[in-house]
Order: sequence, then structure tokens, then C-alpha cells
Amino acid sequence: MNDPAERQATLKAVLHYFYQNHTRSGAHTRHDLKYHLVWITKYRRSFIVGTMAERLKQILAEIAAEHKVHIIALEVMPEHVHMLVQAPPKYSPSQVAQLFKGISSKCMREEFLDKIKRYIWKEGTLWARGYYIASVANGVTAEVVEEYINNQKSQEGATKANSTLRQTDFFP
Repeated sequence: MNDPAERQATLKAVLHYFYQNHTRSGAHTRHDLKYHLVWITKYRRSFIVGTMAERLKQILAEIAAEHKVHIIALEVMPEHVHMLVQAPPKYSPSQVAQLFKGISSKCMREEFLDKIKRYIWKEGTLWARGYYIASVANGVTAEVVEEYINNQKSQEGATKANSTLRQTDFFP
């Protein structure tokens, strides 16, 4: 596949497939914003198990539903939480983390304050201050998109109309 036109057609087909089959729709958007989010308990105390872990999963699912965030994967460990979520573009990555950490902390402290106090002495907290968040793609790597963008300039003799994707290619 050394032919630039063939390569461009393949890139277009790959991007079209992923944009059509792995995106969500909003009022005026089509988006695929996935984040891997991890956060830990205060002092990395290990105590979220059993009914407490199950309730935390329910709370996180309720938060997601209320804010139209799709949970792809979720695991609650005794001292940390892993989530893979797909969020609408109105939320920045830090807002996604704030939603889940802030609301879940409040709800969990309301329901399990006595148990939490045995492990975390500071009032009004459940989670450590920081978090890890990374964007995740559906097989379309940054390199693929970068190459596609870099190849947008028309090749010798090709017209711009033939070498670029139109918005209608992704928004039927």
C-alpha cells in the first residue's frame, strides 16, 4: 500500500468505520471521548469491600446515568477505583473525575460514616486529592489521525475536494 491515494482511501475508511460505529450522539455532536480514571482512598486505606463496594458501584452507576456518562468498565478495589467511561464533550476530563469522586464521597459518607471513620480520621473526606486520567481510543491511534491530518494537503495534481473528508462523511 505505497500508493498515496490508496493509503488515503484506507485511512478514510478506517476513520469512517470508527466514527460511525463507536461514537455517541448529542444534540449537535458526535463524540467518542473515553477516559480511564483511577483514584484512591485517603491515605490509601484498604476498606472498601463487601456491601460497601457494591453500594459504591451502584452510586457510580447512578452518577453516570444522571450525567449521561456511559460506564464501559468499572472495578472497585479495597483502596482504589478503576473506571473506563465515555463522556459527553460538555465535560472536561477533570470535570469527569470531579463528578465521580465528589458525589460518590458525599453519598458514601452519608451511608457508611461509622465504617469510614475507623480508617480515615479526617472529617469530610473519603478519597485522596489526586487521580489518574487518560484518554483512550478505539484502535484509531494518535499516529493514524496525525497521518490522516498531515495527508490532507492535496497530493500533486489532486484536488482538495478529492483528498479530504467532508463533515457529511461522519454526520449522515
